[in-house]
Amino acid sequence: MRPFQYMNGGGDGGDGILALIFLVLIIGAVIWVVMALVRERDYRHHGHDDKVVHNGPPVAKGSDAMRILDERFARGEIDADDYQHRRDLLRSNPE
Repeated sequence: MRPFQYMNGGGDGGDGILALIFLVLIIGAVIWVVMALVRERDYRHHGHDDKVVHNGPPVAKGSDAMRILDERFARGEIDADDYQHRRDLLRSNPE
């Protein structure tokens, strides 16, 4: 018995459609996995390897800390309320 034999004119066609849908789902899943792996590799390649959120005071000082805070907000790592709170802390305690 050949795989997908019903797609080539045999039978009523119902099995061929199911086989085609199954094949498309498998190909889609493989593409999705490959894209996820590439996306993860690019994410790590661009320096986002640590996924730990630091809740303590910023380590960097002055404009470096503000730049890092701006970058984290731009990447969506922190929300607007957290950004505002941390920005106010940096401005009130410049070291």
